[in-house]
Amino acid sequence: MKNLRHQLILLAMIAVVGSPLSLFASGTYCACMPKPPLRVKGAQVDRDRYDLGQKVYNEKAAPGQGDVAAQRPRLQALQAQLPESVAKKKDLTAMAGKLSEQQLSALEYYVQQRYPKSK
Repeated sequence: MKNLRHQLILLAMIAVVGSPLSLFASGTYCACMPKPPLRVKGAQVDRDRYDLGQKVYNEKAAPGQGDVAAQRPRLQALQAQLPESVAKKKDLTAMAGKLSEQQLSALEYYVQQRYPKSK
């Protein structure tokens, strides 16, 4: 009985001494989920341009007519924007002269949206 009494007193003393120490714990806790960043109105994807660009990229769009000399530098710039692993498999410069202005513009939009510049 005496032993149990000493254990209860010891436990009570530990609780009294330990409870103020929890007040000095680091930081606070917020139970709410973090909110995602707000969307900018202009940042929405233009689905029509994106879909056309994807078809051109996958070579499923009807071929158009264009100036090879004017399109080659734009396609080379797009090729440089592709990640290295994708650039090995896809040669965009081969499409020079086979795209209309609308298709080339859509392809540029697709590549910028699909493979955004990192950093």
